[in-house]
Amino acid sequence: MKTRDSFFDNAKFILIFLVVFGHIISPYRTNDEWLVSIYHFIFIFHMPAFILLAGHFSTNFHKKGYYTKIVTRLLVPYLILQTIYTLFYSQLYASTEYSLQYFTPRWAMWFLLSMIAWKLMLPLFAKLKARYSVPLALALGVGIGFFEISERFLSLDRTFYFFPFFLIGYYLTRTDLFERVKNGAYRPYAAGFLVILFVAIYIVLGGIDGASILYGTYTFSSVMDMLGRIGIYAGSFLVTLAFFALVPKEKYFFTGIGRRSFYVYILHGFIIKWFFETSFSDAINSGPGYVLLILLSILVTFATGNKYVVKAIQTPFGYMKEGLSLKNG
Repeated sequence: MKTRDSFFDNAKFILIFLVVFGHIISPYRTNDEWLVSIYHFIFIFHMPAFILLAGHFSTNFHKKGYYTKIVTRLLVPYLILQTIYTLFYSQLYASTEYSLQYFTPRWAMWFLLSMIAWKLMLPLFAKLKARYSVPLALALGVGIGFFEISERFLSLDRTFYFFPFFLIGYYLTRTDLFERVKNGAYRPYAAGFLVILFVAIYIVLGGIDGASILYGTYTFSSVMDMLGRIGIYAGSFLVTLAFFALVPKEKYFFTGIGRRSFYVYILHGFIIKWFFETSFSDAINSGPGYVLLILLSILVTFATGNKYVVKAIQTPFGYMKEGLSLKNG
């Protein structure tokens, strides 16, 4: 039996923390130039890197039961969570009526719906050589920007936008890229690159909120928008590689949380959405308050990734045991 690689679990912990932190600071990002710059910096790579890892560990599509697992470990959890989130929203936002909609994912549930599509698309694209399939995936990711997706139907915009990262992650199984970055030789260069990038984001964008460009959810209005998406693709790949060069390979106290990142993802929304409706959330409008948001992000990440919480969820829903754990051993 293979042992788990702590490098990948460490990467997943950092990424899932950034998911939580990014969601927590989202309503406040336009209040401060530093905060919106941090937000942009996070969104350049945190989902691309997470999705790349998902593709990297999706090599079993040729095995028996592959499509059954898509249903039991992704579709069924999506239907359950979409229902629960809809009911939760109905209680949380009493002034607004929420109906059950399974073709329009609630908030972060788009990832589960897109994951289903990526796993269904992978066997088809994997029949082609990378030099053909990757450009094709990129063309689809760019091309979807010309179409306006009504009410984010089936999360088609994000599905096609992020698919190239998933596909490249799969092809990386045929390379030694991760083994090469684990030794730490590239860390100084990666750290320097990321610092320079953050400074550039702060100087160039300042207080401008361009987050929708990084979501892959905006519709092109000109050729420049198309070129901008191509540039974002290139930048995201570079930053993602730099991120992996900084990930430690040793086992730490937080490594286990990375192994349970799926549960952090599906649970943190309940806490964050509730928090946004509290008076304490309304009172945060300055630096000290933003520090509290960091602490809250840490607390939520560790609480929802706690092994006892996860076990309590796994008990009635055994088929969710693997979920989006991005198994690596």
